[in-house]
Amino acid sequence: MAFADFFQDGTYSMVTHTLEYNSSDPSTANDFGHIRFYKSVNGSWVDHTSDILSNNVGCLHPRKAIVADFNGDGKPDVLFACHGFDASPFPGEQMHMLLSQSDGTYKNVTLPFTGFFHSASAADYSGKGFADIVVVDPLIAATPYFLVNNGDGTFTKSTTRLPSVVKYGTNGSQPDLTCTSNCGAQIYTTELIDLNNTGKYDLFLGGTAPDGNQGNWVPTIFKNNGNDTYSQTNVTELPYNPTYELALDVLSVNGAIYTTNVHLNTSGPLYGFSDIEKDVGSSSSQIYVGNANYPNGSSWINWIIPYQGKIDAINSTYGVSAAQ
Repeated sequence: MAFADFFQDGTYSMVTHTLEYNSSDPSTANDFGHIRFYKSVNGSWVDHTSDILSNNVGCLHPRKAIVADFNGDGKPDVLFACHGFDASPFPGEQMHMLLSQSDGTYKNVTLPFTGFFHSASAADYSGKGFADIVVVDPLIAATPYFLVNNGDGTFTKSTTRLPSVVKYGTNGSQPDLTCTSNCGAQIYTTELIDLNNTGKYDLFLGGTAPDGNQGNWVPTIFKNNGNDTYSQTNVTELPYNPTYELALDVLSVNGAIYTTNVHLNTSGPLYGFSDIEKDVGSSSSQIYVGNANYPNGSSWINWIIPYQGKIDAINSTYGVSAAQ
C-alpha cells in the first residue's frame, strides 16, 4: 500500500496491490494481483478505482509500493517493485508503474526490466522534478542497480553509481541458507535517505547479515560521494543482531536508525519472528522482539513507521509499538 493525493483533492488517498497466487501451487502462476485506489469517506476507505484507473491488473508478487513523481508533472506516481513466482526457478517479473495523466487518470505501465525485485526506492537526483529508481535483484541481475529517469517516466539501466563489491556473486544463483563461503552478497532491502539533510541521498542496503551459519551482508549505509555516486570506501556499517539477520525495513528518525529484521529458518517457513533494532553510532539496542504469531497468522513485521514518539508496525492489527 501507499498514500498520496492521487485524486488531487487536497487529501490523502490510498493505493493497494493484492497478492493472489500461491507460491506452492504452480497452477496459480497466472493469478496476478490487482491494484485499487481508495478514498477516505467519513472514516472508511471506499473503493474509487474506476474513477482513475481502467486497467488494474498488476504484478504476480508485489513486494513494495513507492510514491514519487516519475513523469515530471507534479503529481504522485506509483512504482510497484515485484519479484514474480517465489519458488524455483525464480523467473522474476517486470515491475508495474502507475503514471498520472493530464485528465486526472492513471496509466498502468509495465517497465521493460525483468528481475527478482525484492525492494526498490526512488529519489529526484536531478532536481528537475522526476525521480530515479534503485532496485535490488538478488537472483536475476545478481546486483543492485539504478534505473535512471529519461525525464518522461521511461528509464535506462545504470550500474555505474554503485561499487562492484555489492554484486551478489559470479553466478547469480539464489542464496543458499546453508552456504558458508562464496555465497554472494545476500541483499534484499534498499532505501534512499538524506541522512545529513544535505540534499544528497545516501543509500541503505540491507540483507542477510552474518550469523555464524549463513549470510554475509552487514547492513550498510553508502554515503553519497557528493556527486550522486557511491563507493565502498565511504560507508557506515550498522550493528546487527545475528539472530534476526535479515533487514526488511529501515527508518531514520532524530539521528537514530531503526530496522525491522526477521529470523531466517533453515527448515519450515523461511521467515521466523521479527525484532526492531535502534542504532545510534556504534551503539545498538533491541527495542522490540516478537515471539508469537500476529492476529493475521503472520510471524513477521514487514513495514515500520514513526508515530507519536514510537516506532510502530504500519499494520495496526499487529499491535506493535515501541518507544523510540
